[in-house]
Amino acid sequence: MAYTRRLAWIALLFGILSLVSPTVTTSAGCPGDRSHLIPRFGGHWFLLGANVPWLNGGFGADFGTVEEWNQHTYDANATRSMFRALRQQGANTVRWWLFADGRGAPEFNANSGGAVTGLDANFLPSLASAIQIASEENVYLVFTLWSFDMLFADSTPYDRGEHAGGHRDLIVDSAKRASFINNALLPMLRYPVGTSGYTIGTHPNVLAWDIFNEPEFGISESPHFSPASEVTQPVTLAQMQRFIAEISGAIHRNSNQLTTVGSASMKWNSSRALGASGNFWSDAQLTVYDPQGYLDFYQIHYYGWMNGDERYWSYSPLFNDWYEAGFDKPVVIGEVPSNAGGTNRTPTQLLAELHANCYAGVWVWPYFNVNDGTGQWSDAQAAVRSLASVAPQEVQIVSSPLTVRVYIPLAIK
Repeated sequence: MAYTRRLAWIALLFGILSLVSPTVTTSAGCPGDRSHLIPRFGGHWFLLGANVPWLNGGFGADFGTVEEWNQHTYDANATRSMFRALRQQGANTVRWWLFADGRGAPEFNANSGGAVTGLDANFLPSLASAIQIASEENVYLVFTLWSFDMLFADSTPYDRGEHAGGHRDLIVDSAKRASFINNALLPMLRYPVGTSGYTIGTHPNVLAWDIFNEPEFGISESPHFSPASEVTQPVTLAQMQRFIAEISGAIHRNSNQLTTVGSASMKWNSSRALGASGNFWSDAQLTVYDPQGYLDFYQIHYYGWMNGDERYWSYSPLFNDWYEAGFDKPVVIGEVPSNAGGTNRTPTQLLAELHANCYAGVWVWPYFNVNDGTGQWSDAQAAVRSLASVAPQEVQIVSSPLTVRVYIPLAIK
């Protein structure tokens, strides 16, 4: 481990932070061409912002509708207020969940194991509205499609909603995977965003698609994977890799936007981090299922349990910088606690050190308090403002028109 080198970088960055100098354009010791950052619009960018697993308390109901409860929580005014609050502190991106466990969208032809039939009447207009507001407020969006919650036990209408959980077949059944792609994903990518002339799949303010939140917690395969306790319908690693690859390939063929996966930890996304199991989301692992099923950048999550003993194991991006972890693509730290709990850092120190360690971005968890001890946006906003002020040329994204990809019909496997 190049621990001494990392400490030198951190000391330098903290010195810069104390001066609040606007001239810094890249982290000390990181590639001068910014190739460790996210490529977009002819430049390379550091993604800085927050997670929105739900708006106004409506898990899975921001864009879709939980019909049993008549719950649809999207609100244009609340969305604009949130985007403005983020931009005022220098943030540039939001990671926002869409389907989660399937309770609100898409629509299914059966409660458990059903094929996808489409999207409800609220979903696409609400999504287009959020994108239009993001454009007006200069915020870029990363939409998370699914979470390991989709593999929970099938729910009742009075528990989590009639269609929450019970969707293992969507991953393991080729016809049902195709039903999601053809009846939900592609109509979403092709839907127009107001009078902008863009579709959702071509809009510049849709930066990327996060195909799956923490897929490792939905996998049962010794010795590297053990499903979360609530997951009653786990899948194998190969089944999850095929699902992610086919979704990513469809997005690459039908949009000009990027793809990623919200890996629960660098334990499963790094070949060299101390004690890590390996990189299960590399091109080599995914393109065997779809030649265009690669990810454009990696995304790992970081919480205090990953610190380890720093002798035999540590999955912390504070201990393993981008070089030491052996990443072959830019890496965004997709979740960190807003209050920096468990990291032995203040929020300002946490964000500054991740930047100094050559990661490509950080999204604090969450924007709205979800009562899990991680805090909320107000805990992190000063740290975001501080980092944005010292690296403006990395954080202030400058957009440009993008080329639309040509549609290639899906071949069901």
